[in-house]
Amino acid sequence: MNGLYLHIPFCRRKCFYCHFVKGTYDDELAETYIEALTEEIRLRDKPGEPVDTLYIGGGSPSLLSEKQVTTAADAIYKYFNIHTSTEFTIEVNPEDVTKKKLDTYRDVGINRLSIGTQSFCPADLRYLKRTHGVEQSLAAVEAALERGFSNINLDFIISLPTQDKKTLAENFSILREFDIPHISAYILEDVEEGEEKNVRDNELYFFSVEHLTGLGYVHYEVSNFCKPGLYSRHNRKYWENESYIGIGLSASGYENGMDYGNARSFKGYFGKLEAGLLPRVEVTRRDANLRGIVMGLRLLEGIPGRCFEKYPEPLEFLLSNGILIRKKDNIAINPEKILLLNEVLTYLI
Repeated sequence: MNGLYLHIPFCRRKCFYCHFVKGTYDDELAETYIEALTEEIRLRDKPGEPVDTLYIGGGSPSLLSEKQVTTAADAIYKYFNIHTSTEFTIEVNPEDVTKKKLDTYRDVGINRLSIGTQSFCPADLRYLKRTHGVEQSLAAVEAALERGFSNINLDFIISLPTQDKKTLAENFSILREFDIPHISAYILEDVEEGEEKNVRDNELYFFSVEHLTGLGYVHYEVSNFCKPGLYSRHNRKYWENESYIGIGLSASGYENGMDYGNARSFKGYFGKLEAGLLPRVEVTRRDANLRGIVMGLRLLEGIPGRCFEKYPEPLEFLLSNGILIRKKDNIAINPEKILLLNEVLTYLI
């Protein structure tokens, strides 16, 4: 079945480390945007498309009002055939979490929350210029659990200048207080470069892997960890080269072997829809096998060895140098070389 991604391009402020397309939240603009999302869905003219994962991301989808979330959900249920076991995720910021919003999320069928905690250390949050504090993050997690959301992801950012192994250990230790099934830990991407940053990235990344696996999490993708079996079903569609639908400003999708991207400006997005056209501005057909390698090598379990039949020489080079390894019938990135993955993919492409 398809995955379905809806992009909500609104935030309170622009974070220096985030590269997604977004703008400042305005209630009137948000209302217009939700109407546009509904129109884009209608223009697909594929009633009853089967969907078994839904993901509302951004931006900051939790800025939407309860009414706006309900309107968006109504459009999804009207035009798509939503499987009974669908994983339905929404990204939320801790400062936006209220019991009323949580109840609305539950009422419209959302059953998974991805909470942008980023860190439980005040110095980290100050560096990131986040608009929430540690207490708000803790309160958001507690409120979500009280409201019946057991399927929760917490986002962390690692390799900050304010972090060392001690503070990271303190950060992750808070996880012992909650039975959180999924953790995402992303290395900070900013303007800082050089050998010193590379060393810090390496040390803090592998320390995080060691610490999280010690807490019972399975390291299943470069930046993602889960309790056994509780991986992100929606994100696995990306990594396993499956079909997913992208709706909204700058959203991307992959259907029928074609990658596509929507208009990246409000003017372009609204203009296409007003003309009765889908807002796609980029449509590309890539080699499906190579695409599967590029996406699939992010998974620690690897991908079937047959995927490399067209690339015997690059495969032999990467295996002989210990960058890729064999896992039964699969080829996988060597966990010790995982931070070289981008270089590996560039080499293959």
